[in-house]
Amino acid sequence: MVAEAVELKTQRLSGTIDELARPIGKNRRAMKKLILIPRSLGMPRLLSAQCLLRSGATVIVSFLFSQTMFAADFTVTSPGFFYAINGNQPNPTITLVRGRTYTFAVNSSSIHPFLINSPGVLNNNISQGTITYTVPTVASNYNYFCSIHGFGAQILTVAPPLPPPPTIQILSLAASNNVVLRSTGTNGWSVNPEYSTNLTTTNWFALSILSNSFLNGINETICGRPPGSNVFLRIRSQPN
Repeated sequence: MVAEAVELKTQRLSGTIDELARPIGKNRRAMKKLILIPRSLGMPRLLSAQCLLRSGATVIVSFLFSQTMFAADFTVTSPGFFYAINGNQPNPTITLVRGRTYTFAVNSSSIHPFLINSPGVLNNNISQGTITYTVPTVASNYNYFCSIHGFGAQILTVAPPLPPPPTIQILSLAASNNVVLRSTGTNGWSVNPEYSTNLTTTNWFALSILSNSFLNGINETICGRPPGSNVFLRIRSQPN
């Protein structure tokens, strides 16, 4: 931070280089503010950072956070011989998405340490602190419980939501003995051409695919020719 960076709103020092700033942030956590003042300035110790900046000195300001400033996904307390999670009690079942990472801010009684019975847990089995849990990607359920008294509940896991399907548009159509369809697409999604002879019905029939290739955002699908000479074609996409 150089001398020209003026108009900073800071509080006056108390005579030392260490002082506690007022609680800030979402969780109102206290943080320590360390201000390093060059000794060669020859100035009194009772100065504000703003005065130093106006006088042309360089001041280095750093912050040490005593606790994380970010809210955890779940807060765990023990109002009795049970857990309350995000205010829900007693011992609620929780549902997590496989592959995602969650944090549990545990503030329970020392006789009710919180334990997650699953792989992927860091700082497990505690009564004070933060547990980090990366849910396994396998289709399985787990549980949490008090490692002393055994009360707890189930952790259900669900698959992550599928990405939205890409927009598919037919770019060109060539028909001879076979049909060659060129369409927009996205890698990881396959196209399935279908035909119908009557749009007033919901009957669509799959065309036999001879080959399908994807390059530079374009699918080229070669399929068998549908019967008749007056048909409607569409492309249905699905994940590979």
